[in-house]
Amino acid sequence: MAANETTRQSVPLILRLLSGIGGVIVFLIGLVFSFGAILVAPVGIWLVQRWTKRHERRRSRLAEFVGAVLAAAVLAGVVWSLIFALAPRPTPQELQSAVAQSQRQPVKLPDWYAKAFPKAAHTDSATQKMIQSPRFIRIALVLGAVFMALFFGVLGGAMGWSAIALMRVAWHEQRAA
Repeated sequence: MAANETTRQSVPLILRLLSGIGGVIVFLIGLVFSFGAILVAPVGIWLVQRWTKRHERRRSRLAEFVGAVLAAAVLAGVVWSLIFALAPRPTPQELQSAVAQSQRQPVKLPDWYAKAFPKAAHTDSATQKMIQSPRFIRIALVLGAVFMALFFGVLGGAMGWSAIALMRVAWHEQRAA
């Protein structure tokens, strides 16, 4: 038998059934936890398979995993960008009143924190100006959207790849690793 031929092994029926059930469960859990980012994981895997075939390379599970994660991260980035873009924005007066209200209530740091980091216990004027700046708030919101997209993209891509791997066992697609 040539080294590049795939070898088929017999997978017991009970393992195939459990794998199929597990794949569906992982997909449904991923659908909820990734807010739908899992839906494009198969597209990422398909694109990687198409690229490897076009460049005459061997398929790799790691490359399929990366493709699933990247596709899910792109979708999550689009979704979270739309959420932040369409969210109602407070007027500058509402924003300043919220900042002023939050500054009226002093934040008491724990005693151990003030002892361990004495400089951090006191804020300086530059820190106060930075926190009150609308540009700082916008940057924080954009970075928040990017981190949310990465988090849910990695979660959705990884769970999507796992669900597909389990479904491959259920469909009895065995290939040499």
